[in-house]
Amino acid sequence: RSGNSHVIRDLQKVAAGSASQIVVLADTSIPPEDADAKSLRTLLALQTKGWPKNGRIVVQCVSEANKELFKDLYGEGSHKIEVVVVGNIVAKLMAASLRQHGLAGVFGMMLGFDGDEFYIEEWPQLVGCTFREAVFRFPDAVALGVLTADGECRLNPGWEYVIQEHDQVIVLAEDNDTYAPSDEAWYSTHPQPWQPCTLRQVSLESQGPAKPEKVLIIGWNTKMGALLSSLSGMLPKGSTVDIYSPRPAAERKEDVEALQQQSGVTYTFEIKQMEVDASKVSSYLELSQLNHQQYRGIFILAEFDSERGAADERTMMCLAQLQRINRHKKAPAEYHFDPVVEMCEDSTAEHLKMVGLTNFVHSNSLVSQALAAVTENPSVNSIYADLMSGLTNHFEFRRYEDFLPEGQQLPSELSFWEAAYQVSQCGDISLIAWTAPPEVDAESGEGKAGIFDMNPKDKVTPRPWTV
Repeated sequence: RSGNSHVIRDLQKVAAGSASQIVVLADTSIPPEDADAKSLRTLLALQTKGWPKNGRIVVQCVSEANKELFKDLYGEGSHKIEVVVVGNIVAKLMAASLRQHGLAGVFGMMLGFDGDEFYIEEWPQLVGCTFREAVFRFPDAVALGVLTADGECRLNPGWEYVIQEHDQVIVLAEDNDTYAPSDEAWYSTHPQPWQPCTLRQVSLESQGPAKPEKVLIIGWNTKMGALLSSLSGMLPKGSTVDIYSPRPAAERKEDVEALQQQSGVTYTFEIKQMEVDASKVSSYLELSQLNHQQYRGIFILAEFDSERGAADERTMMCLAQLQRINRHKKAPAEYHFDPVVEMCEDSTAEHLKMVGLTNFVHSNSLVSQALAAVTENPSVNSIYADLMSGLTNHFEFRRYEDFLPEGQQLPSELSFWEAAYQVSQCGDISLIAWTAPPEVDAESGEGKAGIFDMNPKDKVTPRPWTV
C-alpha cells in the first residue's frame, strides 16, 4: 500500500483502527528534527481517531530529546505507545566498541531472532528466592534481572534481591518454551569451596590511559550527536576528536554546537573539522595525509547522501586504502588497526571479515531488530534503555582471573556455571564465555575476534581454559 501516514483516509485503507500493532518508522533521509516532526504528525492523526482501538503503537524516535514529547502526547494513554530511540543505541554501541571489541556483535545477537533472545515471564515458584538462587535455577537460560510488578526494569538487581510476587524474570534463552526453573539451585551442590573476593580495583573504563587521546571520525550522519555525547563520557579531558567528511566544515561546526546544546552535554574534548572534496574522500593521497596511525581509535560512519549501498562502497574503499597505507607505512609496535565501522547492508559484513575486520555495527539491522523485538514484547524497550544508558549496567569483556582471590591459580578447565558462580562473588553476571582471546596479526596489526558463546547449552561440563 502507499499513501501519507498522516492522512486519515490513507490510514483507513490499511485498517489502522483495528490493528493490533502499528509501527511508525522514522524517515532517516531527512534531518532528525524533521524526521521526528513527521512521525509526530502521524501520531496526531492516529490520536485524532483514537487508533488503534485495542492495539499499541511502536514509534521510532530519532532525537532522544523528543522521546518524552511523544509519550506526553498520549497523556494517560501513554501505556499504548512505546518510543524506541534506536539511533542512540547504535551510536552508543559504536562508542562502547572502541574499548570493547565485538560488543556490537554481542548486542546484535541478543536483538535478533535467530539465536537467543530476551524473554520475560513470571515464575511463582521463585517468589521468595534471592536473585542469586534464581540465576542458578535456569539450566537452559541466563537470568539477567527482573521486571517488577510496577513495571520497573531492574537488570542485575543485586544478588541478594528477593523475588517478589508478580515479579517477572528477564532471561536470555533460545525460545520461550525451551527453559524453566529447576527445583533446586545448581551452585548449592557445587563440590568445591569458594571464597568471596573483591573485583580487582577498577573496571575497564577506568583502566585506559589517563593521558589525552586522539580519535578520528570518518563520515557524518544523524548519529554524530549521540556518538560525541558517548565519547564525552569515555575520553580523558584534553582529548581531541578529528572529523573527516566532505560536508562543509562550517555547517558541521554549527551542527555540533546545536547538538551540544540539545543534549546538554559539555564535550570534554576538542573537535577539529577536516575538509575534503566529496570526490576525494576515499583517495589514497587524502587518507594518507590523515596519518591515521596516530589515533587511539577510528570510527567510520556511513554517509547517506546517496543509496545505502553506495555508502558501504565508500566505507569499504576507505578501509582498503587505510589498510594499504598500513602496509606501506610501518606502524608503531603498540598500534592496532581496529576501526569501529558502521555498515548498512548484510553483504558488507562478509566483505569486512574478508579483510580481517570484525568490529562493525550493522545499523539498519539493529534498528529493524530492535523495533521488531519491541513490537513483539514492549517490555524489551526498557531493557534496551537500561543496557545502553550506562547509568546502572554496562557490558564488559573481562579475564576470568580478574574475579579470583589474590593468589588463586587459574584453573586449566572451567565450566560456565563455575565461572558464573565465581563472578557472582563480585556482584556481576557471567554472560559471555570466550574460548580464545582476539588474535592480532603481528605484521599488519589487524585483529581477528575470538569466538564467544552466549547462553551455552552445556553449562556443566568443564572445558579447557587459558589466559
